[in-house]
Amino acid sequence: MAKGDNDPSDAEDGPILSPDELDITQDEHVAEIDDGRYVVSPGGPIDDVPTVDDGTDEPSGPPVEQATDGAADPPELTESDVHAFLETQFEDTGSRYGFDITATFDGSIQQRQMVSNDVVTIFESLVLWYAQQIDGKTPVEEVLGILLMEANVPVRYPPASLRRLLESTELSPDDSIADLIAAVGDEDGFRI
Repeated sequence: MAKGDNDPSDAEDGPILSPDELDITQDEHVAEIDDGRYVVSPGGPIDDVPTVDDGTDEPSGPPVEQATDGAADPPELTESDVHAFLETQFEDTGSRYGFDITATFDGSIQQRQMVSNDVVTIFESLVLWYAQQIDGKTPVEEVLGILLMEANVPVRYPPASLRRLLESTELSPDDSIADLIAAVGDEDGFRI
């Protein structure tokens, strides 16, 4: 079968999607109708979103106190209120893993939230997002390599990853370590 004819190995050679590219909430063809429930339009953009009546007449937000002049005072949110809200939100998703991050990168505030039942997916989303925020010009895999190399935390790779690296070269057991460094040490680095 020729490459490109639905060969499963093509997926490995394709571009890596960023977490923002996987976020459907910003698409004009998608509208959230309830917490975690979406309507996806197969045609044009969605203009009117149907509302969902859950049968309760209770307000969805925190209670608003009335001022003496009849105007509504905005509620004062505390850090513990935000943490309690996020805790409830994560409990309601039913997912095993999740994160909600607000971070600053050179004065720019960025936020990211994700939930998943797959521990690798959630970790990958977090580190890819973080690396993209640090430097938009350097390839993400290079940023991650630099961060791991410069961190004071030693990383232990499974032996299978070293085996895959060695198999990706044309070296034999008779070759030297210098031959290995020459084989994988081009300026683009190597992947484990």
